[in-house]
Amino acid sequence: MSQTIQPPILPEASPDRMVNCEVALETAFAALVTESEAQGWTARETAETLLKIASEHIKLLAADVETKS
Repeated sequence: MSQTIQPPILPEASPDRMVNCEVALETAFAALVTESEAQGWTARETAETLLKIASEHIKLLAADVETKS
């Protein structure tokens, strides 16, 4: 599974940058989900685990920001 993620085309201050990021990640995300399910994980297990990983990552980012403040 090797997907190319395109770089941002919008500046950080752009209100549409998150949409730009979403579009850039969609193909790689879909490939990850497909591979997970092909390995025997259910769609629900895959979705819940990806959400958990993303939520934990956001917490780590927030803690890092607090540490640097």
